[in-house]
Amino acid sequence: MGGPLKAPELEHLMGMEVYLTSTPGIGGRIRARPEDFLVGEVLTDGSAVEPDEVLGPPEGALGSLPGEGSFLVCALVKRDMDTLEAVGRLAKALGWPEGLFSFAGLKDARALTAQFVAIRGLRPERLRGLEVPGLRVVPLRFSREPLGPEKLASNRFDILVRAIRLSADELAERLAQVLEELKGLGGVPNFYGHQRFGTARPITHLVGRELVRGNVRRAVELFLSYVGPGEGRMAREARAYLSETGDLRGFLRLLPPGLYYERLMAKHLLRRSGDYHGALRRLPLRLRRLFVHAYQAYLFNRILSRRAREGLPLSEPQLGDWVMVLDERGLPVGEAMRARQDNLPVLRELVEEGRAAVAIPLPGFRHEPSSGRQGEIEAAVLSEEGVRPEDFRVRAMPELASPGWLRPVVARLRFLDVPDITNDELNPGLRALRLCFELPRGSYATVLLRELMKPQDLLAAGF
Repeated sequence: MGGPLKAPELEHLMGMEVYLTSTPGIGGRIRARPEDFLVGEVLTDGSAVEPDEVLGPPEGALGSLPGEGSFLVCALVKRDMDTLEAVGRLAKALGWPEGLFSFAGLKDARALTAQFVAIRGLRPERLRGLEVPGLRVVPLRFSREPLGPEKLASNRFDILVRAIRLSADELAERLAQVLEELKGLGGVPNFYGHQRFGTARPITHLVGRELVRGNVRRAVELFLSYVGPGEGRMAREARAYLSETGDLRGFLRLLPPGLYYERLMAKHLLRRSGDYHGALRRLPLRLRRLFVHAYQAYLFNRILSRRAREGLPLSEPQLGDWVMVLDERGLPVGEAMRARQDNLPVLRELVEEGRAAVAIPLPGFRHEPSSGRQGEIEAAVLSEEGVRPEDFRVRAMPELASPGWLRPVVARLRFLDVPDITNDELNPGLRALRLCFELPRGSYATVLLRELMKPQDLLAAGF
């Protein structure tokens, strides 16, 4: 037994160092078109929205939407852009402060997605006739509260994997084997997925690492000059030029359209040379917090990878492990418990029944590490990174402080339809696989897909 399969080098940069299944991958490609990757959202109150089912109220009904309160809850359908960009475009088109928008979760960029967004103080009539390329906004109801991550229950996915070279029988067999292996693990390994870090340019966690270490200047320099493996030629040339020369004016001349945040930061540094704190604060607070959270996600991935490599089970608590009780949707509820000799049999029974899950801490200034062998793994990863839990107070930029939290090591997978194998109309002679499934909030479809496809070239495979 050689242990878990090693993942491609690009995934190592994101902390995903292994595959947890040993079945050979089916290959193929995702996101050949945004419509091949559909994402919908389900809130804890049961309301759901999916991109191909969003219908607006009749024009005359805008003044009589249900609910009450100062927050206008809308369905936001977006194509080929991330949630932060979509909200920014919408705010600009409406002339409404971006800080008055709230949402429950970030949705994939290279996809067609639907989610809820709450806009404080906006009247639904303001949306009449609004046109923003790549976006559709439909007012649904009023609410007394904004939206936040705690309101999100799950995400639903309808994904087409194309260009599969296996026969239909081979594809069906490998799919069944991977799903059987995942069932034995207790669910999908709950790695943070590729979009948390960026595949074309996995930079967010690297910026976060420098902020946690107190190196604001280095964080800014990385954000501006780090060259990603999947970037376009113009962006690569501009970043390489800045890295070699430090010439911000030349960098701005070379920078391609669309790199809005880089332009903002470079212009600030030209006006106020050396003000790296100010340059970083030109970015929205949500984005700056994402840097630190992405670094915590990277650490979690490294810790989970090492647990798997050492052969510690994912769905059987060991002494010293944290265990979280789950509700019927697979969401954590109540206090977490540490596995001790006296409660270990009960915790193992709860996990086996799907009513609880083993959890790993994301390091933070309040994070309490596991003990036992799992605790030793966490300590070793932090030591290798040269960071301590208290560093997540981010004294160089306190508004980014993160206390840390617990995350289940596996996510519950629920299929909404039977997987469907067809011929790929875009690639004659090859197969396509359609997967419709639901995952709890915070879990990533691409993590399931990587176990199934096992791509050696992530960019070519659409990740």
